[in-house]
Amino acid sequence: MTTAPNPRTIIPDTRKRDTVIAVIAGFVVLAFVAFGLIVLSSEHGKPSANQLTGTITAKHASGEREREIRVGRKGLAARETDSGYSFDIRVEKEGRTYTVPVSKQLYDIRKVGDKQSFIRPPSEQK
Repeated sequence: MTTAPNPRTIIPDTRKRDTVIAVIAGFVVLAFVAFGLIVLSSEHGKPSANQLTGTITAKHASGEREREIRVGRKGLAARETDSGYSFDIRVEKEGRTYTVPVSKQLYDIRKVGDKQSFIRPPSEQK
């Protein structure tokens, strides 16, 4: 009596040529990822076109408090925030003065004449 061949037998069908192609393709993908990381890390240090830095020329404190109400899963949540603090910041590169709202903590730390960075207003972003 003869036994039938086992249909689950796996016959290796990988040639050296296929292995070399797979290794080369892996190196190409790895090189592409490494190149992307290098390019992105070099751009990390560059300031954004929307990031401006200038000198504080004036400080304004109206002391207004704003009530912020949020609607969420737990119902309404209200909290009061300080919203009446701002700096006038002169940006020489742009040739103009911006009024920038700031938190009370930043308002207390900075003095007139200090350097301050801020994001360009949304209506003027590039």
